[in-house]
Amino acid sequence: MEAEEKQDIERAIERARDGVSERIDELDRRLRTSLDFKSMAADHAPEIVAGGALVGLLVGFGFPKVFKVALKVGIPLAVVAYAVKLRNGAGDEVVGS
Repeated sequence: MEAEEKQDIERAIERARDGVSERIDELDRRLRTSLDFKSMAADHAPEIVAGGALVGLLVGFGFPKVFKVALKVGIPLAVVAYAVKLRNGAGDEVVGS
């Protein structure tokens, strides 16, 4: 009886191992294709260049008072909004999975 239980356990372990490497490879492939920073940068190159030019222009001519106030108020608001979004969004993803 003990040998039979041992064989059952070994078979269960083998079934659990079957396909694990293929699933890991598939996950790796999906992550590499969805997180391709080079292609994302290439897709958004005009926006990146425009943003850099705008920041350069503002730094070169000095930040007007309106922009200084907007940055002082806007950045903390953006951080708070992002934190709230993460907190609310994280719960939705866990439930949906």
